[in-house]
Amino acid sequence: MTDCRSTEIKVKDYIDELELIFDNAAIVMGVSGGADSVCMMSVLKALYGTEDNVRLFAVHINHNLREEAADDEAYVKKLCDDLRIPLIINSVDVKAKSEADGISCEEAGRRLRYEAFEEAAGLIEAGRFPGETTYKADRANIRIAVAHTADDNAETMLLNLWRGTGLKGLCGIPARRENVIRPVMCLSREETEGYLNAKGIVYCTDKTNEGDDYTRNRIRHNIIPTACREVNSQAVAHMNVTAMQLTGAWEFIEDQTDVAYKESVSWSDDGETVLFVDKKKILSYHPYLRMRILHRCMEAVAGRARDISFVHLDVLEKLFYKGRGKRLDLPYFITAARVTDGVEITINKDKELGKGK
Repeated sequence: MTDCRSTEIKVKDYIDELELIFDNAAIVMGVSGGADSVCMMSVLKALYGTEDNVRLFAVHINHNLREEAADDEAYVKKLCDDLRIPLIINSVDVKAKSEADGISCEEAGRRLRYEAFEEAAGLIEAGRFPGETTYKADRANIRIAVAHTADDNAETMLLNLWRGTGLKGLCGIPARRENVIRPVMCLSREETEGYLNAKGIVYCTDKTNEGDDYTRNRIRHNIIPTACREVNSQAVAHMNVTAMQLTGAWEFIEDQTDVAYKESVSWSDDGETVLFVDKKKILSYHPYLRMRILHRCMEAVAGRARDISFVHLDVLEKLFYKGRGKRLDLPYFITAARVTDGVEITINKDKELGKGK
């Protein structure tokens, strides 16, 4: 039998250690009606429900993709009424968003959810959240809480490993990114369900999560259970510890990259056209640090980084060893040219302007 108080203390220790929630915070909770989000709302209510210096709000998004969506909406409304947590319900057209933006329904749903969370934060800031129109909070004190668990983090780590996203991807899901926090990521999915069962709280089940149509579901239903059963029963917990360690290593590397970038990279006089990388300086750094600097250079010139891979960084680094005048074409219409004392990186404006022809 799950000890509910122990679960609540575990979450509180996690929140305090990572400084996710602080005095005078307003928390916008994304509540789908599933076990993880209902557990998050219930735990946060138990921890902060009697405190005046932390205010809780809920947002439910009806994606209109499943027959049960209306039932989920009604369930969340009743639960929030019972817990006396002010709620906003948004009904969205995920399919229309998917078609309009040329993205998957999964990505469209994610974007619409976060747009709704930000809109709710804006209502709190303006003192216009339904049922709480006398309360206002500074935007800097508003946090959006989403209910990712340790299992979600482990799944993400494996997905990123196999997609080749590198060290940053292996850090998994951050406990906090800007104003978004994940206060129950210290709990496994088994713990969130155990907590609710011990409290006698029912929750909704999304039948689309039961099949293996999606890659993440196949990892969830087959690969992770096999790892826990046949490799180590604490596989998920160990992966989450590793993710935290890798996050620390990544932050250290990024700090070193900041320093090295400033020492070895400069812009042309107009500050935005041509980026120059000093050969002598960049080649004095560790090879991994060089790659981070060059990745940042390409991102700075292109304004994006999604399709920049190790292959592109490797050929760019090799350009420093070639003779003056050698050139290289890279993604996003980036051109790199070997010049005296280094390499210049810029956007090929002619090709970029002609990309739609």
